[in-house]
Order: sequence, then C-alpha cells, then structure tokens
Amino acid sequence: MTWPAGETAFVTGAASGIGRGIARALVTAGANVALADIDEGRLADVAGELTDAGGVVSTVVLDVSDPDAWATAADRVEKELGEVSILCSIAGVVGTPGPIERTPFAVWRWVQSINVDAQFLAISTFVPRFKLRGTRAHVLNCSSMAGLTPMGFVGSYAASKFASVGLSLSLREELRDTAIDVSLLVPGTVATDITRTAAAGEAKLLGRDAETTVAEANAAIAAAGADPDLVGVQVVEAMQARQFLIPTHPEFGVPVAALHAEIVAAFDGLDGRHGPDPAAAAFADGGNPIVSADLVNAGVTND
Repeated sequence: MTWPAGETAFVTGAASGIGRGIARALVTAGANVALADIDEGRLADVAGELTDAGGVVSTVVLDVSDPDAWATAADRVEKELGEVSILCSIAGVVGTPGPIERTPFAVWRWVQSINVDAQFLAISTFVPRFKLRGTRAHVLNCSSMAGLTPMGFVGSYAASKFASVGLSLSLREELRDTAIDVSLLVPGTVATDITRTAAAGEAKLLGRDAETTVAEANAAIAAAGADPDLVGVQVVEAMQARQFLIPTHPEFGVPVAALHAEIVAAFDGLDGRHGPDPAAAAFADGGNPIVSADLVNAGVTND
C-alpha cells in the first residue's frame, strides 16, 4: 500500500473548506480520518458523505482552543480508529478587517487562540505519541500567504499566521532526526466560507450582530479562489512527497520575493560595529547554540 493508506489522520476544521477538502483527499488515499470541528451539524454531513463513499471516519466536536479537550479527543479517536499518525491543523478564523489599533483585544486573542494556540495544543497532544511509537508520522499546519507577505488591516490574522510559520519551522528543526515529517500549507485565496463563519463567531464573542457587509464582500472574492478539494489533493500529494512548504498560488511568488529581497538588503550595509555574533556562525553550520543539547535530551522544561 502507498502511504497514507491504512493510516489514521486527525483533521481540524474538517466540517468545511480546506479541512473538508483534505479529509476527502485522505479518504480517497485510503486513510482513516477523524473529523474534528466545532460545527456539529456540518460535521455530521461530511461524515455521512465520506462514509457513503466508503471511507472509515469518526467525528469529534472539538473547540480547538480548549486545552482541556485535546487529550480526551485524541484518546477517543485512537480507540475508534487506531493510532493517529497524521495530524492536520486546519481550523482557522479571521477577524473583521480594520486597523490594528481598533481591533478589540478579545478578537485579537480569539484569532490567536484558534489560528496558532490550537496548533500548539495539537502538537503537544500528538507529537509525544508519535515519538513514543517511532514510526512514520506527519504534522501539517495551515498558515496563509498572510504569514509570508505583509497584509494591512488584518493584523490579528497576519500575526497568527506568521506565528504559525515560526512554529512550524521550529518544529521541523526539532524533529529532523525523527520519523516525523512536518509540512506547512500557505494557501492564497481558496473558495471557503471562512469570512462568513468567522464574522458570526466574532459577533457571538462580542455580543453584537455580525458585520455582514464586509463578510459578504470578502466571501465574493473567496468564491473565485482555488477549489478546496483540489487543495486537499495537492496537500496529500505534498505530504506523500515529504514536502515542507505547500503554497497554492504561484502569483504570490512576487510579493514573497519582494519581502525577502528587503530582508536580504537590510544586511548588505551592516559593518559589524556591534561586534561578532558566535550564535550566527553556529546556525550557519546547522547547529543551535540557543539551547543546550544536554538540556533538551534531559527533557528540561519551564514547568
């Protein structure tokens, strides 16, 4: 059998959009899939569709931002479908567009809790299990082109997506000598309902009516984006190839290159007057002077 046939995957945000597309592609590839989402109704619909198509699935109604819910969800899924070896953190939200200084702190924290805190919780739950088993496993995090390029007026979203990039890059470094692969999905515009569902979630959070005008305008733009089912197929193919970075739209290569050119140019005029940096030399040689290997191997934490 070709991987991931026979493997068990845990997919958040699986009731719609990219999460549903990835779940469909995984089922087609022969994986068992645990569908996790906070939307119980949509979750049941997707589970019925995939079961009718011959898939082996289970559902988990999960608030991905709840740290107390993850271990229970993981235990239940592994009891029903077998040991999870593929973790796909796809759930995400976006706040109503506007200047950073006018973003309510409650919205800021809500966006971070779902877009990046939940990825941390997923990793904390499943990576220790993956390491203990020592067999091939895969972690997929979903960021965004907003995590690689500067985008104004979506500050909370962009900050969370840049954080997801940093989290995923760090995780890849930490897992280089293991059987666990890491992938980072950085989609451009995809035809999902994220703006509508996020607007409803934000309104509930703030105790007010949803901002439908902006949400509908953005939904119209999203509707012309990539097919989430095709993105799902691309993701599974990339994971099969053990590919780290998974962009969806070549058009974004231009702004990404511009940002990286700006970063590189900032180093050109440095004269080193602040003195040498021994850490930089260590990083250039593939090391990490920030953390002692002895401490890491001993499992030292800040608990």
